[in-house]
Amino acid sequence: MNFLKEKDLANQWRNAAGLLLIFVTIFLFVFFNYSDLSLDLKKKLPTDSLLVAKVVETEEVSAGGDVLISPPKNVEPQLPEFIGESINPERFSSDSMIVKDSDTGFVFFRKNEYIQRPIASITKLMTAIVLLDQGLDWSATTTVIGADSLDTHVYKGDVYSIKELWQAGLVASSNKAILSLVNSLDLDEKVFIEKMNQKALELGMTDSYFTDPTGLNATNISTASDISILLDESLKYDEIKEALNKKELSLYSTKRNKNHHMWSTNWLLLGWVSSNFSGFTGGKTGYIPASGYNFTMQVFDEKGHTINVVVLGAVDHEARFIEARDIAQWTFSSYKWPGERLENDNIEIASSTELDT
Repeated sequence: MNFLKEKDLANQWRNAAGLLLIFVTIFLFVFFNYSDLSLDLKKKLPTDSLLVAKVVETEEVSAGGDVLISPPKNVEPQLPEFIGESINPERFSSDSMIVKDSDTGFVFFRKNEYIQRPIASITKLMTAIVLLDQGLDWSATTTVIGADSLDTHVYKGDVYSIKELWQAGLVASSNKAILSLVNSLDLDEKVFIEKMNQKALELGMTDSYFTDPTGLNATNISTASDISILLDESLKYDEIKEALNKKELSLYSTKRNKNHHMWSTNWLLLGWVSSNFSGFTGGKTGYIPASGYNFTMQVFDEKGHTINVVVLGAVDHEARFIEARDIAQWTFSSYKWPGERLENDNIEIASSTELDT
């Protein structure tokens, strides 16, 4: 019996030794075969990866067919830097204003920019966009509609080309020209207005609403902030930009055997209100008694900086141009754009009392 116990004990020791030998063999195999890979991965994986910890930085590494990439670092946006003197919004008669960088959307100046107001003929920018979206045959002709009391640029019954009425509607802001263009489409006016409102929503103009294509209704409302969006969008169309930069226009009526000359409603474009901008991209006026005097423009300086200016509810016809000019000149002289060197000789801060008479 003792012999059997000793033999059983010896077998148990041999089994234990065998298991230990297997464990040690597996351990050594894993250690020598995978330690190099571990070290190699540590050399390759990025230190700031969310998937690994405490490894050496690199761009990327393949792992099981996937690519592990370090999360991007936060980059501070490059925006214009204020270098001038502040200006009091109350020096301007306009009820609502905004000045924005056309490229970045950076706001340089604001005054009641989210207050809804009637916008009058600035409405025609949205009308022009929808007209172009529907498609226009520039060589086709159409007959003028609308009461003669609406304006004296074209008369009911006159026949003009679509191109002529387009220019009359945007250069001289003719209400009858705009109504005639909308009427030339195979589209009900109510459907056209619905498309204007749909377009406003597509552009993010959530505080705007249109009820007629001309802007004569006081229920055409928007904000200075939304009008800046509308201006940016409208100037993407070459046909709108070209018309808004046309200083004058003459149309000949064969029916009345009479020529009619029209000037742009933009006095800054005409030079009737002086300015020192390098150029205009485009601008549009608007007035009805309920809105006051409105104006929006996109201008640029000699360095190519482009800004949108919106002035709503100015006290009189000339004030809208003067105030738009003054706030634009203040913006160009009071901000330094990224990458620019500050040259003191070129910095002129607009005086808070400088106004044309």
